[in-house]
Amino acid sequence: MTKVIFGNRSALRVRRTERDRIRKFYRDVLGCELTREFDDKDDFRIGDGFYISFLYESGDGREADKGVTYAAENALSDDDFLKAIFLELKAEDVEEMRQKIADFGVKVLEVPDPHLYFQAPGGQVFRLVGTNEDLSRYEGYR
Repeated sequence: MTKVIFGNRSALRVRRTERDRIRKFYRDVLGCELTREFDDKDDFRIGDGFYISFLYESGDGREADKGVTYAAENALSDDDFLKAIFLELKAEDVEEMRQKIADFGVKVLEVPDPHLYFQAPGGQVFRLVGTNEDLSRYEGYR
């Protein structure tokens, strides 16, 4: 049987007005590296090998990524973002990172789970967990 796995890249279509806040949050709060920046796109590396791109509007980033359409009008509404998939962030010191994230002023989501779920600037929803935390209960194992 053919199987799939998640890749190491993600992209979000976001409003240009969020750009400064996105850069500050991902670079300054989460410690991500801004690897490329264009007037319509920012690429960040999270950890050793996960990449997330923020697509703003038409501009010079189209030349770097042929065939990709960047348009703010394709961004999800704020309500739709909250219904979208979440990504899991792992931190060695969960409480310290939780405080940094909360101090930044992101939208914290009420989820019946002990972890922090939040909407980052640009709209992506994340769940914060510990690097060595046993998460097997989420995988159907006890």
